Amino acid sequence: MEKAFFDTSVWIDYFKNGGSKEAILLEEYVKFASENLLLTPTIIQEILQGVRTKQEFFQKKKVLESYNLLKPDWEKTSIDAAKLYFELRKKGVIIRKSTDCLIAQIAIENDTLLVHLDSDFDLISKNSVLRTF
Repeated sequence: MEKAFFDTSVWIDYFKNGGSKEAILLEEYVKFASENLLLTPTIIQEILQGVRTKQEFFQKKKVLESYNLLKPDWEKTSIDAAKLYFELRKKGVIIRKSTDCLIAQIAIENDTLLVHLDSDFDLISKNSVLRTF
């Protein structure tokens, strides 16, 4: 299995025992290829922001900390993500959440597959070099 990271949308579906093909793929990575399962600080933040209890926070934090974390050069990545957003906007492509450009940029910089359940990433991948599942 190639290196990949999974957007927050997939993690949410996975934690809810969802049946999307993306959540099933994440489950396969968790079981059989955890060394190729990557996370970003942004995705960890988004997942942990959605928890409802302190116990759930610490349980999910422990799980997430067990995977490889991509540590971007935040200044460069942020500037490149803004440029990506700008270039997409020039093409008439509007991305609803600028954070998605940041996540996409991290995937682009690391030539990593991004697995998602978010239509913004489809728009980004159709108009950039982002590779998605």
